[in-house]
Amino acid sequence: MWQPQQPGFPHRHGAYLRPAVCAVVLVICCGCTHTRLQRNTISQGSTLTDLQYQQVLDNVAMFACNPDSLAWHIKINSGLVQVADQGSGFLGANLGGPGHLVPNLGLQRNVLHQWNVDPVIEAEDLKLLQLAYRKAVNPSDAEGTIKREAYEQICELSAGFHIALAREVAFDMIHSLRQTASPAKQSKLDRIKIELEGLYTQVDELSEKAQAYDATQHLATGGAAPSKLEFLKEELIRLTSEVGDNPVEPVGAYYRPGRNVGLIEQAQDRIEALIKLVEEPETGESNQFSVPWFGCGGKKEVPACACLVGCYRGCGRECYVWVLPERMKTFRDFILVILSLAPPDAQDSASTSPGLGAANSANF
Repeated sequence: MWQPQQPGFPHRHGAYLRPAVCAVVLVICCGCTHTRLQRNTISQGSTLTDLQYQQVLDNVAMFACNPDSLAWHIKINSGLVQVADQGSGFLGANLGGPGHLVPNLGLQRNVLHQWNVDPVIEAEDLKLLQLAYRKAVNPSDAEGTIKREAYEQICELSAGFHIALAREVAFDMIHSLRQTASPAKQSKLDRIKIELEGLYTQVDELSEKAQAYDATQHLATGGAAPSKLEFLKEELIRLTSEVGDNPVEPVGAYYRPGRNVGLIEQAQDRIEALIKLVEEPETGESNQFSVPWFGCGGKKEVPACACLVGCYRGCGRECYVWVLPERMKTFRDFILVILSLAPPDAQDSASTSPGLGAANSANF
């Protein structure tokens, strides 16, 4: 005999069918955990380039507004993408009243995107960044001031990290620093150049010959004496350090404890980046950083075809800079220079693998 449904109690099938359908819809909409994690990882990874673009362009805008500004830079060391899904369900029966089931379903998704960054706070790194941005806003460097300061930094890095410079770099450095030197300094630079010419000639002659290495003697004596080639490179480092106003590296520096290989490689990258900024190719073509590669003006002057736009508000002004499609390659190379001048931190610790710098570098 059919009886009408009691008031206040839903139909036994509808009571759990509707929540179950809703749960299925939620799972379908959210997707599987690994699919969502893949999408979020790609989404966060794509922001890395945008972050590098924007911070460099905003710095360029700041130096375009005031060339005496202090550069800022954040180094992105690592990142984290996390997607966690949690679900719980419960199905209970009402035993004390009309028979029907009471479902309970809970779903939760936690999404975390994170970049771990370090600001550049070292004075030397900030000084190198300032040189790069000053070169960007004054590419012609008609007075050669930026080039001379860059070579002074190269000389300091060479002496501090025991890195021998190539012949062309050393002679161009002497030529640039000689232009504004006092007569006494010019005489000293002329003497250093003559001595360097003789050393580079000997290095070239020895580099063409195979160098023998006696491992047995090295182990027996706790470190064999440097070969003639190594000694000559020591002399090169000593002489090039005299070009600037830095303390002279002694010849016996080869025997000192080695520094962290990572620090030495970073110093070499800094030297190469500074050379890229100021060198003039021998082919007769101009350095890409020696010609204007970005536009500058007010907000209304930004062209619609600009690929990227940076902005700075300060000193009572509002400066906008932009990069057009035909200059994107130069902007990309400039970012690589900036990243070389402010690399991730490398600890100078005795527990790390030691190195001796470019006194024995294959890149010499």
